[in-house]
Amino acid sequence: MVVRSSSSILFFKINEENGFWEQYEELKDMRGNIYFIRGNIRIQVCTDEYIYFYMIDKETFMPSLENVMYNNMQCSVMMFGAKVRFGVTFKANQPDFTIYTRKYGHNFKVPVDLADHEGAIGATLKSLSRYVIAHEINLTIYDQHTFKNTVGRSNKKLQSFKVPDSQDKNVAILHMIVSADDRRIALGIGRNLIKD
Repeated sequence: MVVRSSSSILFFKINEENGFWEQYEELKDMRGNIYFIRGNIRIQVCTDEYIYFYMIDKETFMPSLENVMYNNMQCSVMMFGAKVRFGVTFKANQPDFTIYTRKYGHNFKVPVDLADHEGAIGATLKSLSRYVIAHEINLTIYDQHTFKNTVGRSNKKLQSFKVPDSQDKNVAILHMIVSADDRRIALGIGRNLIKD
């Protein structure tokens, strides 16, 4: 639950032990209107000068700032549909509202990882919203939303380890299979030789 106090935005969640709402995060010195629509993956906080877009981590419920834009429309509330095809703005004490559509679109691709993954193999962990990459003797699990090996602002490390070291430098992970519940990974390890 997200609420607005006199000078900040407060985040609450239910404590599973006692069933009471408890505050777990606060955005200090922020006044504005909060908007969220079911189906959308972000919340908006609309202030007099700026509009803030926050993503909420589904596991920790921690907000992370995704984007900030100037409030050039001078609106009190900005709403986006679930498919983000149109936007509606409204200003308090005015009789009408304005509908916006996107003027330009682009298909620019943004690199999320510049590392050399030549020869790597990968698999998805759908139920965990993760994916795993095996490269040589290294196995690393990444978050499928942030493409990082950490979780949220806490920077909690996901699993990353080396298969037990061998004196032979040609040993590598050759094959990988994930169990149906995404909790176990089986690795095939050996030498990657050119000849039979």
